Amino acid sequence: MAEQQVSFRIEDLFSVKGKVVVITGGGSGLGKAIAEGFALNGAKVYIVGRRFDTLETAAKQIGGDIHVIQGDVQSKKSCQDIVAAVQAKESHIDTLINCAGVNSPWRVGAKDHNDPDQVENMLINGLEEEDFDRSNQINVNGVYFLTVNFVPLLRKSKDPNVCVIASLAGLANIRSMGSLTYGVSKAAVIHLAKLLAGRLHPMKIRVNTICPGIFPSEMTGSTAGKHSYNINHQAEKAAMRCTAGRPGRPEEMVAPVLLLSSAGGGYMNHALLTVDGGRLMGASINDGIRMPEDTYTDEIRG
Repeated sequence: MAEQQVSFRIEDLFSVKGKVVVITGGGSGLGKAIAEGFALNGAKVYIVGRRFDTLETAAKQIGGDIHVIQGDVQSKKSCQDIVAAVQAKESHIDTLINCAGVNSPWRVGAKDHNDPDQVENMLINGLEEEDFDRSNQINVNGVYFLTVNFVPLLRKSKDPNVCVIASLAGLANIRSMGSLTYGVSKAAVIHLAKLLAGRLHPMKIRVNTICPGIFPSEMTGSTAGKHSYNINHQAEKAAMRCTAGRPGRPEEMVAPVLLLSSAGGGYMNHALLTVDGGRLMGASINDGIRMPEDTYTDEIRG
């Protein structure tokens, strides 16, 4: 019998009070905003990142029950070290947010992405093997090794769940943002999350994925405050292509993450949420490519 377990009050439906949460990339950008969302609502939060000073600054700005773990998800051993650091303090964790990610930009660019010679040069000389290796090690391997090594702690939770912060670049063929290595790695981690959901099914560990569009972060700009960023020209122009006509706001990412980690999202597993202001829709209508004028029509048929 499906019986109501919590009231329909907002504070009960979406409560994360008392949950133990681990967030990679929690010192800046979306990870930092997500960390504050949990801490402000009564969760115990561990933020993980490579730069200790950045983590310490974030923890002071956020406040609440927040703890810092310096760590790098780039290798299996370092992921195990992160888990061991949490395990030394906690008997279980409720939520793991895989938010750490990197982008390897083109080493050689193209000013005109419709110029065959420039594009040829960019594709041949713009990337090295190490660019693929770094993107995959952090964006894909890191998610796998951290998640599976946290399984013993997740299994001790009443509602264990994992959230993978991927990217719209893993779903759409967007030429204007990022490099090829970034899109490939994000497409891989989207599928990885689906496979993990299947493999973790016997443990009742839910795994869901969020694909953000353009949001304020170190990848799209430079910091201008706790959750404020000066968006760079490229990201600003790309954001104008979505229905909303602007970059996403921090609260618009925090909210769906809290949903997935709360009673209100308890029936969500293997889900893929696009939080992009409508940009995936826009990308499907020739994003970044100006078609010949005679291919456009305002007439709607059928």
